[in-house]
Amino acid sequence: MREVWKMRATATVVAACACISAPRVRGPAAAVAAPAATVAAAPKRMSDSGLARIREREAFMPKVYDDGAGNLTIGYGHLIRKGENYSGGITEAEADTLFRKDVERVVNPGLDRITIDLTQNQVDALGSFIFNVGTGGFLKSLLPHVNAGEQEATTSSMLKFITGRDARSGRRRVLRGLLTRRQFEVALYKNPTPLKFLSSVLPHA
Repeated sequence: MREVWKMRATATVVAACACISAPRVRGPAAAVAAPAATVAAAPKRMSDSGLARIREREAFMPKVYDDGAGNLTIGYGHLIRKGENYSGGITEAEADTLFRKDVERVVNPGLDRITIDLTQNQVDALGSFIFNVGTGGFLKSLLPHVNAGEQEATTSSMLKFITGRDARSGRRRVLRGLLTRRQFEVALYKNPTPLKFLSSVLPHA
């Protein structure tokens, strides 16, 4: 009987030690002990100054016009889509609404394909490029270089998009406005300086 009592006493001591070494956690402390949840990266979006710069370069046009590449355009560079009719023109407020919808439809899906960290200037530069050239040109010519972190290849590819169709001859040629825009985007992509300061350095289109 004495041996049985010793075995029971030993088991009780071991159980007590186990409780001390591994305390049960309840309440707020349990939340602290739980592994942290993975936080999804915020989507890349253009800054207000970057969007303002696009509007400035596009310039507000209340009537339908040819963008130089044979595309009917209105407002802040809005390419008129099938079924849209702006024969009566639009107001500046209506143009701004169209502009924001175009950014959501054209620019943001392209930015969502970027898988590396970028500065806000780089996001703004790429957003300006996508808005002007289109998502297709960006995905095919720039995105692989961007995601590979190849800065020189990215900016070199930007500078290839400087031609448009001449309204008179119908031939493609270098357009001064596109060249100036690409130069600005390249400078912005390479420079951490805020856009408002770069604006005073490079000429307007």
